[in-house]
Amino acid sequence: MSLQRPSRLLIAAALTLLAPVASSQEPEIPYAGEVPLVPNVRPVIVVSGTYYEMGYQHSQQLIQIFGTYYLKGASEVKRSAEELGGLKQVDALVRKHTPELVEYVRGMAAGASAAGIPMTYEQMLAQFATTENGPSGGREEEDCSGWAAWGSATKDGKLIAGGSGDHQIRVGSKYRYRYEVVLVCFPKTGNNFLLCPPSGGAGHPGMNNKGVVYVHHGATGYCGRASGAETGEKGVPRPFMVLHALRFANSALDAQNIVLSLPNPDGRQGGLWADVNGNALDIENRDNPRLIRRPGDNGEKDFIYATNNLFSKELGSCYKPPAGQKLAFVPHAGWLGTQGSRESIPRNLGMWNLFANYYGKVDLEFAKMMWRFSGDPPYYDTIEEAVADFDKSQGRRWNGKISETGNSVVAILQPDNGDKGVVHVSQGCASRISEPHWTGLLLYRIAPTYTFFELNLGATPRATAEQARRRAMFDMYYGNKELRKLTYRDAAYAPLDELFNKAATEWQKGEFYVDAARKTAGNESVGHWAKAIRCYTRCQAYAKQVRESLVPPPARPEDLGLPKWLGEWGKWATREGTDVTEFP
Repeated sequence: MSLQRPSRLLIAAALTLLAPVASSQEPEIPYAGEVPLVPNVRPVIVVSGTYYEMGYQHSQQLIQIFGTYYLKGASEVKRSAEELGGLKQVDALVRKHTPELVEYVRGMAAGASAAGIPMTYEQMLAQFATTENGPSGGREEEDCSGWAAWGSATKDGKLIAGGSGDHQIRVGSKYRYRYEVVLVCFPKTGNNFLLCPPSGGAGHPGMNNKGVVYVHHGATGYCGRASGAETGEKGVPRPFMVLHALRFANSALDAQNIVLSLPNPDGRQGGLWADVNGNALDIENRDNPRLIRRPGDNGEKDFIYATNNLFSKELGSCYKPPAGQKLAFVPHAGWLGTQGSRESIPRNLGMWNLFANYYGKVDLEFAKMMWRFSGDPPYYDTIEEAVADFDKSQGRRWNGKISETGNSVVAILQPDNGDKGVVHVSQGCASRISEPHWTGLLLYRIAPTYTFFELNLGATPRATAEQARRRAMFDMYYGNKELRKLTYRDAAYAPLDELFNKAATEWQKGEFYVDAARKTAGNESVGHWAKAIRCYTRCQAYAKQVRESLVPPPARPEDLGLPKWLGEWGKWATREGTDVTEFP
């Protein structure tokens, strides 16, 4: 008996050590009772190694960030026989065209199971392959904006790009892949890359260490969307397109060829791509006919942009406006018809006017300004009137810009053919004063920071963490410098001091995880580097919020010392001031 008791204790101790660690931790995001809430700084997931290892790390970090809510729910979803049959078709296509991602999904299932959430490969794959929001089906309306500029359009001649997802940002759904993060991948072979899933359903924007940028979904396949001709055909899941293309593409043309080789759902695999060698293209339609839009097709020189409408003249017939409305082609803004085209016109005109009139002035601060530069309120007495009239008027009295209340993520990319690429990320709208550009985007975030954190696509997770730490250190310096100009008598001092202490707390947490990362190996070490990066990016965001609350950043061209917006000096394209071609 005396020998049995210690044995039981040893067994109990061993079981304790083997128990899933991730699921026992306090989630990094806030909760309101049982409801997970969106964090005010976009979480970063960092994975490294084989695709199985990266998938395993992905699930473990999902639990660390969001708790068990997402994966536990995913493991419990019941699929119909029809859905399971469709999933088998998707699986066969993934195995044939993107086989590395089979291992990624297997790793994710294993990572969830190791954390105490039994998960099969099929259950995990279903999260990427499912398009509907829930048991009742239906698509979620969303908009997105993106652009790239280089050469003579930018101050230094280098490529810079920006993209935003515009939709309701929420933690996710157990029915499909919908949580919002920055995913940074260091595969054992192939390119290092990052992306910002799930904006546009496919993770734009993103880039790799060959200087290739996935700017925007490019409105690929929007002909079928506008005409109602989408058939629900199966294909490689859209997030897999980006994961696969960024790993293997060494140029924008490589990306085009890779993307067009993939079978895809409803013709939506495509996108707006650019590279550091001055190449850019937008796959507007994959087939019948294949239409690739390029810089210069609509007057651009060393820049290109896209929102949620089509530009190719051959695709005008895709839009079917109801009786009483017209189909129109607006120079520099594309087709005006139905659905997303209506709110795309003012956004496209806004980008054209910025790039064409401030030509050669584009740099990082200009790019950030673009997403702080709010449009005018809709031209109505009340927002209720504006919403009620939107469909009837085809949005003609709305004047939104790419900065708007519904921005879910804004990312500005400075790519590099090497290890010096940088992404600047805002969780939600970067402007304190903003207007919606569409009726479905009157959306407001929880405790927004309105700031960009900076993340380097380094050679390793450690290198990326070290650069995030360095940036956090500088941001704390500048935030503290402005804060200490206040006194206890200033009303702003107390809340900003509390905010600065949040930044300082994240700094100390980051230091803790750096120590842990250096003393461990494998998946454990990668997990600690990822935690450190998330701490340092939160530190950056909070410290910048302190500084920018006291020293507002540029929010219009004049704030950068540039000539007046819409001044007599420029040539401004408007719906009224251009030769709009209308069709009955």
